[in-house]
Amino acid sequence: MKSARLQRAGRMLLAWLFVPLLVTAAWANDAARVRSALTSGQPALVEFGAETCSQCRRMKVVLDGIERRYRGRAHIVQINVNKERALTREFRIMAIPTLVFFDATGKEVGRHYGFLDEVSVARRLHELGAR
Repeated sequence: MKSARLQRAGRMLLAWLFVPLLVTAAWANDAARVRSALTSGQPALVEFGAETCSQCRRMKVVLDGIERRYRGRAHIVQINVNKERALTREFRIMAIPTLVFFDATGKEVGRHYGFLDEVSVARRLHELGAR
């Protein structure tokens, strides 16, 4: 009986130590994707949204199409604000969906709050050099 308690306590201790590492690793992956997009030498679009937001769900459909259309010419990164709170704070996101546009040097050149149709997103990327 004592052994079973020790095993359970050991598993709980591992869970307490391991779960924060997983959360940190997930954030690092999204942060790394954003950092990679901004240093790629190509225009980038980072969208901040959530599954619970109807405008964000509509935006996801648009961005999935844009991502296929501009593969190899621009980077599209979609961030879930409910899961990536640190990244959301770092970019000072106050409303969703927010689209943050970056030029090929990684400099932020504009933001759009709310839904943006596919033609408008494509136009912005084209203006940034994604041809």
